[in-house]
Amino acid sequence: MKTYKEQIIDTINELSEARNKVFGLLVSMAMSNDLKEIDDAFEIGDVFNFEYAHFEDLVDPNIQALISLSKQMDQTIETMMNINGIKANEVNLS
Repeated sequence: MKTYKEQIIDTINELSEARNKVFGLLVSMAMSNDLKEIDDAFEIGDVFNFEYAHFEDLVDPNIQALISLSKQMDQTIETMMNINGIKANEVNLS
């Protein structure tokens, strides 16, 4: 049976993975609509690291809802790490 701390770490890892999925959906949604011209400039295999700032000025309420959800997940992960004394090297954050 896992310890409580191990369960917290597993939870943080799962939240991080879910947050990455939500952010990926946000990027895909924006690239298919508001940022279509940017999407057209990329070629298959191109890599770009998007940040919230790339999307915060978009007026699409769906994008804004996903940004809010992603930020809430980031905050929850950070809070859980802080209150449980978990260091970044103990979890799989990406």
